[in-house]
Amino acid sequence: MTTQKKQAPCNSQTAKQVEDYYRNVKPGDPAVIRCTQHYALQYTLTEITDTNPKKGRVYVKDGDAWGGAAWYAKNGKSCYHPTGQSNLVVPTPEVLKWIEEHPPGKLGSIVLAHDVDYDITPPGQRDGRRLSLMPRARDVLLGRKQHDS
Repeated sequence: MTTQKKQAPCNSQTAKQVEDYYRNVKPGDPAVIRCTQHYALQYTLTEITDTNPKKGRVYVKDGDAWGGAAWYAKNGKSCYHPTGQSNLVVPTPEVLKWIEEHPPGKLGSIVLAHDVDYDITPPGQRDGRRLSLMPRARDVLLGRKQHDS
């Protein structure tokens, strides 16, 4: 019997939604950093401190350890590490509820990949294909097992 894993609240966000939100923010507006380092999912609620429309950037108050405080409005990627595993997502009611249920700095704020199904591709980089971490890892492992047999 397989159980349905809890879905990450940003799984349904699209690149257009991320761009539309972050191109129109002003200082003081909420921002959410999504971090998927080490097969874990964590969101950090922060706020916009500044924008630079000419460069297409937004700046947040509480930066991420891997992503920093400067982000591209077009896709939510970090200006310092654009290929990293930290990115901005839209602070929807679902994302904000998740943060409330898993407050940063508290036990349970980081949710491991085997406990939740999250799309490993950040919303600002999605092309419509769903890439979930665990099924891909399972397929790779099964492929190796079949190859080794």
